[in-house]
Amino acid sequence: MNSPGMVLLLAANPHAPAHLIAALGRQPSPDCREAAAASQAAARELLADLAGDSNAAVRRSVAANPSCQAATLAGLASDHDERVRVAVAASQAADPEVIDQLAGDDLVLVRAAAAGNPLCPPQRLLKLARDDARRVRHCVLQNPGAQAESLAAAYWPRDFLSRLFLAGNTATSPASFETLAADQAPAIRLAVARNRQAPPITLDQLAADPVDEVRCTALRHPSTPHYLVIAAAGHEEPARRAVAANPVCPPAQLLALAADPAVQVRISAAASRSLPPAAAVAMAADPDCLVRAALGGNRSAPARVLAALAADSSAQVRRRVARNDHALPLLLDQLARDADQAVRAGVARNPSASTAAHRCLLADSGLDVLGELARASRHQEILLALVAGAD
Repeated sequence: MNSPGMVLLLAANPHAPAHLIAALGRQPSPDCREAAAASQAAARELLADLAGDSNAAVRRSVAANPSCQAATLAGLASDHDERVRVAVAASQAADPEVIDQLAGDDLVLVRAAAAGNPLCPPQRLLKLARDDARRVRHCVLQNPGAQAESLAAAYWPRDFLSRLFLAGNTATSPASFETLAADQAPAIRLAVARNRQAPPITLDQLAADPVDEVRCTALRHPSTPHYLVIAAAGHEEPARRAVAANPVCPPAQLLALAADPAVQVRISAAASRSLPPAAAVAMAADPDCLVRAALGGNRSAPARVLAALAADSSAQVRRRVARNDHALPLLLDQLARDADQAVRAGVARNPSASTAAHRCLLADSGLDVLGELARASRHQEILLALVAGAD
């Protein structure tokens, strides 16, 4: 392990070679064992072994690993270190019985973690909703699996954070959304406008909010009634920008916004997954490189548009294409030889890049490029070569 930095980057890659993670798990350095315990590539048997590690940080990483088996988590549920128990209580890989056990822990942090876990048993969650600790009740209000009875029990209308957390919870009832959308605090109304489960009738109300940020956030929401989106396409610049960012913006409005005189509006339109192909072709020649860059990162941009942008004179545009995982592998092969290091680093982190593109980047002198390869490449040939270079 002569290059610990590179090895730790490789350990963070979910496609890392199993033997590398196993070797890290046997190292005397706690940092190496912790990296192995946190790795999504770690074998279940290794995680079970590391669950008995003398270092609490290693055990905590095991408990937080989504690949950890329920039986291993059950053993860690009685750990003397509270941070380990917190990680178990928050894990969605744990059995409900284990979460129920930790929901009765003496420490507030552990109960709070269980209160926020969607797998917490309903009856236990209702009990936690009446907990003496405000932090525990707040976690119930943030739990997307909470039932109406638990949310009602945990909710204190005069408490700002209670209102904020309920406004952001996807499990919140339509009636509560309606009440919160009329809250005096703009931050509460903004949280409702950001909630993906906010009903159209509530968004209709928020689309006329006196605060620009709230109003524009509502106009970006895919559930906002279409007639409001269409009408706002002719309003002031912030509203037009929000409409262009709405994933269900009607094609006619999006076509007009793609030619808007305001750069920020065109940037939003260029990034839209609903952008009509004809508009994308036209925007590839936009005079502002920020617009072309937004188009280069658009996963719905036609292949011929991405090919044109891959040859753009602006490195910023080519960087966005290099990171676009819908770019064709042949195009990424071309960008792997780009003169700009950040472009090559983008190809290194792109999951759609071919083995040939990543093989080309193995000889790169840029540390950023090699680091991105270690962190993101899915090709075992490349990862094994990096392992060999780190030894």
